[in-house]
Amino acid sequence: MSSSTRARTLLCGLLLLGAPALAQESSGDAPELPRPEPKPVDIPVRRLNLDHFIGGGVNPTVAEYRTRIGYVRRLGQSEELLWRDTFLSLGGQVRINPCYTAVGPMVQWQPIAVFNLKALVDAYGFFGTAGMLQSFRSPLDEYSDAVQRARTAARDTYGTLGWHAMLQPTLQARVGPIALQNVLTVDYFNMRLRGEDTLWYDAGPDTLLPGRGWMLTEEVNLVYFAGRLTLGATFRYLLPFYGQENLRPGEDAGAVNNANMRLGALVAYTFHEGGYSSFHHPTAFLTAAWHVRNRYRAGQETTQAIPFVGLGFAFQQDIVF
Repeated sequence: MSSSTRARTLLCGLLLLGAPALAQESSGDAPELPRPEPKPVDIPVRRLNLDHFIGGGVNPTVAEYRTRIGYVRRLGQSEELLWRDTFLSLGGQVRINPCYTAVGPMVQWQPIAVFNLKALVDAYGFFGTAGMLQSFRSPLDEYSDAVQRARTAARDTYGTLGWHAMLQPTLQARVGPIALQNVLTVDYFNMRLRGEDTLWYDAGPDTLLPGRGWMLTEEVNLVYFAGRLTLGATFRYLLPFYGQENLRPGEDAGAVNNANMRLGALVAYTFHEGGYSSFHHPTAFLTAAWHVRNRYRAGQETTQAIPFVGLGFAFQQDIVF
């Protein structure tokens, strides 16, 4: 794999720690660390790739195991940097955590090194455990940790079904040991909610999401590769979209303040590379992201000094044929 691909997948693995982990999918490829730029002949023409990630965090609490499998086909062979690592991947993913399981197909296309496009659809099955699923009538309803703990204690949670679609264009570049990535994620949700409820809480985005509607996430990451150690900074802005059907009669849409923003630091360490083998790039992650904007975590209920802290471990497997 080219170093641009490894930079992208490392960044996405780190993103998964600060992005949705208990419910919807945002960004999240299992990480790979950079190696010397391979010659085109070193990149397999086709391979079966398995991508594993397990991680969790606090403030809010998240935890998940995710595995992806994909048939990866190289699109061409070139010595030019922009065209050296182009591919099409067809496959799917399974996610498991204490609240639900999700499974669905995924397509990933990289026609040029600086651009990657990912699309997926997955179906949810919520268990009604670990405080989820909780649904709400209006984006102005209170959904703080204290409210959710009280609702959980009162058994005001339930199991349900739903599905989710995601489109994720990524711009990425690397110069020497420095890599920059911009990830724009567009999500659509379709959830079965009880009664007149139109919204549900997701611990990953840490906000109320429409039962049927959209969410936009913008993520920017800057990292420095120092051998097996990677250091960097990350920024995330998340905006759910609400329609008139989400508001009670007479409620003011301008009073809604459920967008959030995080700014933080990240570090990762890879234990060995391993090439295109049955076990390669085992990597441990740590990230701390402070809540610059949040309805409850920027000083209102929780002090802004306490960040979201995430830990994770990832590795990859390749079968070349």
